[in-house]
Amino acid sequence: MAFVFFVILIGVNFASIYFTITQHRGDLVETAIKEKTHLAETINEILASPIWIYRLALVPGMEKAFISEIAGFEDVRYIRVVSSDGTIYKSSIEGEWGEIIKDPDISKVISTRKEVVKDQIFKEEKIKLIIYPGYQDKTIWVAFTLKGIEEVIGEMWIRDIIVTLGALLFFLLVLFVILRRIINPIREITLACEEVRRGNLDIKIKVESRTEIGELAVTFNKTIADLRKSKEALEEAKITLEIRVEARTKELKELTLSLNKQVKERTKELQEKMTDLERFQGLAVGRELKMIELKEEIEKLKKELEKRSKNKN
Repeated sequence: MAFVFFVILIGVNFASIYFTITQHRGDLVETAIKEKTHLAETINEILASPIWIYRLALVPGMEKAFISEIAGFEDVRYIRVVSSDGTIYKSSIEGEWGEIIKDPDISKVISTRKEVVKDQIFKEEKIKLIIYPGYQDKTIWVAFTLKGIEEVIGEMWIRDIIVTLGALLFFLLVLFVILRRIINPIREITLACEEVRRGNLDIKIKVESRTEIGELAVTFNKTIADLRKSKEALEEAKITLEIRVEARTKELKELTLSLNKQVKERTKELQEKMTDLERFQGLAVGRELKMIELKEEIEKLKKELEKRSKNKN
């Protein structure tokens, strides 16, 4: 996850650098175009001024020197003054005065009185060309290179990449410190909590800092120690209770055996007494039956005596 975030961060930074430098390059190119347009305007004003025409009449060749001097700027490649029919009226390039250029933008510039900016290849170099509407249906051509701008942009690329890489390295250092001092201890606490959930109370977190995370780790260790002591106390109480229960169970078993024995003995005694009672009852019933028989015999004897006494009388 951290690697993906880092890759996204790098992509965002380089995209930001790309758009910033691209925009800056566009601003530099636009500024260069404005400067060279102003240069073309200045050249046109100078060449069209009466004072210049007067000086030109006094000093022949001054116009050529002026064009060559203006074209001596570092980024200017050539300057031309081209007529409406395409004839090169003046130029900083030797040997092309009087040549004819076929370019549809000449008539467009003259008719609209608005400059045209376009790309061109000059001596195998990509340049910018400004065709500016000049005096007496002429056009002022200023060709310049963007080499200086590209060098500045290249330096900006190197500078921004170095700054970005430095910032990313600093971010990685900060991230490493955060991972070491915050995230890793939190992860250790999470893993320790999982171990505690599984019943392992012998775990202990190593405390490496005195920050809030370190204090949390210390508190966690104290809590685990208290839980471990409580667990040990509960186990001792459980063992004690088991011993007591075992002893009590043994006493109950002995008491049960004793009671069973007493019950058996008492039952035996009761059975013997019941037997004796049944025997006694049988004897008593036999005596009563004999007494009844004796009574009946006595009655019979009484009746015979009475009968005899009556017979004698």
